[in-house]
Amino acid sequence: MDAYNPRDMSWKLMLLCLGLWVPTHLVMGGFTGVSCLDWSPDGTQLLFAHNGELHLGAAPDGRSPRALEQTIGVDWARFHPSGEWIVYVTPFEGGYALWRHPLSEDEERAKLHESSYPMAQPVIAPNGIRVAFLSNRDGPWDLYLMDLESEKVDRLTHTDWPVSTPDFSPDSRSLVFVGLWGENWDLFVVDIERRALERITQDPYWYWTPRFSPEGDWIAMESRREGQSDIYVIRRDGASLTPFTQDRWRNAFPTWSPDGDSIVYASSRVSGWVFIAEGTY
Repeated sequence: MDAYNPRDMSWKLMLLCLGLWVPTHLVMGGFTGVSCLDWSPDGTQLLFAHNGELHLGAAPDGRSPRALEQTIGVDWARFHPSGEWIVYVTPFEGGYALWRHPLSEDEERAKLHESSYPMAQPVIAPNGIRVAFLSNRDGPWDLYLMDLESEKVDRLTHTDWPVSTPDFSPDSRSLVFVGLWGENWDLFVVDIERRALERITQDPYWYWTPRFSPEGDWIAMESRREGQSDIYVIRRDGASLTPFTQDRWRNAFPTWSPDGDSIVYASSRVSGWVFIAEGTY
């Protein structure tokens, strides 16, 4: 993605308000409960959690969804960069388990890691080497890294405040996440090798579920700046914060298409949650 074009998006939003333009990829049915959303690396599928169960639907709007077996009680999952399996966490024998769940129906899921402490919101590095997840095993909720080859788990952040909703950068060298700094959830980026923490936003607004663009120069996220929740994009350095949606609905869980030309997000409408894909140019 060379550049984000807010002028083009403003034009689309004006036409939408006038009733002259409707997003081309919109599911009209609606889901009652959505808690995560991810676009497959090959661009053909959406992965989402609906009422605590994972589903796969056709991209870009989630049509013809099918429930994935053994995923009852799962509210968060991510694709592996190969697109052949997903990762998620479930309660397991008095503790918690991190699972590798193949999308081929003739393969069984495998346990990657088990802990007596809670784990949540796992994400896989684009290079396929690591999984990052949240845990409070050492006190406050922090980010942990698991090396998929050695199975070693290492604490990445050491904060005195909760962190949430991580996402890897395309080069796998850093993670963006939100942290409860004072009374506000702000955006942060942590460099994995240097363990250096950078605060991207410093304002009284709320941010959630940040996602790097495929080239790593933009971050999309949900924010509540005008009363309702909308999707915003911001440059990696914290510049050019721009609304991507502006309407009366809650818009959440943005995820980029593999080529960076679109963002799909979930929108809470009267009929339930629907998935909308919009061009980024």
